[in-house]
Amino acid sequence: MIRRRDPGEVQGWGHPCRAYSYAAIALLVHTIEMAEGLPGWLAARDPSVLLTGPQASQALIGLGLGGMAILILGRSVPNRPVQIVVALVVGMLLARVVTLVTLSLAGWNYVPGTATALALVLPAALWLYRNLPLADPARLIGAGAGVLAMAPITWAALWLAG
Repeated sequence: MIRRRDPGEVQGWGHPCRAYSYAAIALLVHTIEMAEGLPGWLAARDPSVLLTGPQASQALIGLGLGGMAILILGRSVPNRPVQIVVALVVGMLLARVVTLVTLSLAGWNYVPGTATALALVLPAALWLYRNLPLADPARLIGAGAGVLAMAPITWAALWLAG
């Protein structure tokens, strides 16, 4: 006899709610790579840059923990406002991937975090974006707002860390 599956039943690795967890884990690994490598990368740059290694590490850790908290909350709380904030985080993650790849290509040298951004963050963020329980305009607007908010939120985190 063939058993019919309940549409809400958790089914293996591909269940949509796992996208939140994968995105949180990808962000954790990415944050660790950046926090470990960015201070040395910054130290090798022009000393006129006002950003210090410890300041960058503190800001990255704060942003990473905040993003992971929102992703974990999004997995647990399916209401619209929380999911819009998750879409904002997804947009910020995608913007970070583009920024790191652009910086690596522009300087012809590896910027710490680029590998995990491409290998982990990009696929996890795209998978989560695809599985967000939002209608397309809200999902697109939330992610687009995240892309636009990445720079100011990053600067605010750096200012708080400084």
